[in-house]
Amino acid sequence: MAKSDNFTRELPAGYRLVKTVDAGDKRFGLLMNLWAFLLTALVGVGGFLLKFRGDLGSAFPDLGNIWLFEGWLFGILVALILYLVLHELTHGAVYRLLTGEKLTFGVKLTCAYCGVPNVYVTRKTALLSLLAPFTVFSAAFLVPFFLLSGPLSSAFLVLFAFHFGGCVGDLYDTILLLFRLKGKLLMRDTGPMQTFYILSDGENDG
Repeated sequence: MAKSDNFTRELPAGYRLVKTVDAGDKRFGLLMNLWAFLLTALVGVGGFLLKFRGDLGSAFPDLGNIWLFEGWLFGILVALILYLVLHELTHGAVYRLLTGEKLTFGVKLTCAYCGVPNVYVTRKTALLSLLAPFTVFSAAFLVPFFLLSGPLSSAFLVLFAFHFGGCVGDLYDTILLLFRLKGKLLMRDTGPMQTFYILSDGENDG
């Protein structure tokens, strides 16, 4: 049985399934997407009020110039699509670095995903992969949001708001790993589904 401090290819004896998170499940996926929408709206409105004090004129391109405004929107749309790809690649880069295993990528109706389905990863590996996109892109979007002004600043606010809301699944799994699932743990991540296993004797993680 291949094993390291980061993963194992087979589930060791004594581990039991304690939690399944399936973003492909319609009910759960709908709930996560509702939370994502709420977080996106709250972050977007909060950031707008913080930076622009409700001044629409300073936040957006000239609303009387339809071509300029549409170009601004198109640029954000392209950036969001690129971000979606880079978000999943960031998950994958961490998984690849820590396990060297084959990755899986895909898109379902309720989510885009990256997984490493052929192994069981440790709590540390799971957390590093889950939090990598949140950390990297929060910095990438927040720094220019605060440093820039006008429509460029608001564009990065839109990107950050969608990023924050889009991380709801990663943050949910992170909360489980940090606060809910105690003991020595392994996680299998197929992409849309994560299954969590705890060692029955309740030993703490090393």
